[in-house]
Amino acid sequence: MYKILLMIKDSADDELIKHFRDDVINHLEKAAGVKIQFGNVDGAKLNPEPYIKIYEILFKTKDEMDKVLSSPDGKKFNRNLTGFIQHVSVFFIDYGV
Repeated sequence: MYKILLMIKDSADDELIKHFRDDVINHLEKAAGVKIQFGNVDGAKLNPEPYIKIYEILFKTKDEMDKVLSSPDGKKFNRNLTGFIQHVSVFFIDYGV
């Protein structure tokens, strides 16, 4: 199983978070064919950069994730994500190890 984890830093305000949802997450949802929920981070006090929101999406395999990310909407997700990189940490997690 693979996961993409997107953690929004506390440097992001409400307007930026809405823009991130509309311009980044929306494309990942279209590419994967699922609705991606977000959560509010309730505790991350020991991190050097506290996080306030988290988005995550699961894939059965790395190949499935790669296929989604290489689709037209997956490429838009990647391209638009770069505009938010100072406010977002991105993790690719492999649960198969």
